[in-house]
Amino acid sequence: MSVELPLDWILEKTPKGRDELATRAHHLLPGQRNLLIMADGRRAVSELLKAGTDPQRCMQVLRGLFDDGFLMRSDSASAAPAMAAAAAVSPPTTAASAATTPHALLIALIQEQFGAQAPRLVQKIEQHPDTPEGRAAAVQACAKFIRLFIDEKQADLFVQRAQELPQE
Repeated sequence: MSVELPLDWILEKTPKGRDELATRAHHLLPGQRNLLIMADGRRAVSELLKAGTDPQRCMQVLRGLFDDGFLMRSDSASAAPAMAAAAAVSPPTTAASAATTPHALLIALIQEQFGAQAPRLVQKIEQHPDTPEGRAAAVQACAKFIRLFIDEKQADLFVQRAQELPQE
């Protein structure tokens, strides 16, 4: 079932969409992948339609990505404060969060927030020492990777949540 996408909707990647950008598991065509990359939770459908030479074709691709679960409607105006509040109130709840070292808490945060992409990010954390300076460098390295390969909004949320973790 195809969903009509109003031109004023803001689209963002779902976990499936972020996973596709990291792994290419679903073998999207270049045009599909480009639109998926551009759907960053800030651009309206009307802006995304300008990405190609044929707006009708772009709309079909966006509908397909939406219907297949790669994209979702963003409620960025109301979701961002809610996500930030949730991050501040509830620390990661994975089994790894039972560990008490700041490094282990950072790894647990990565695993909770990024699921399938976590192993690559955990490697970046493990490359740095478990010191305040090492953790700061690890957070920046992860944020850079997340911005490049996943989503800028997710990178910002990760940095915010990482800064809220206990340091000792």
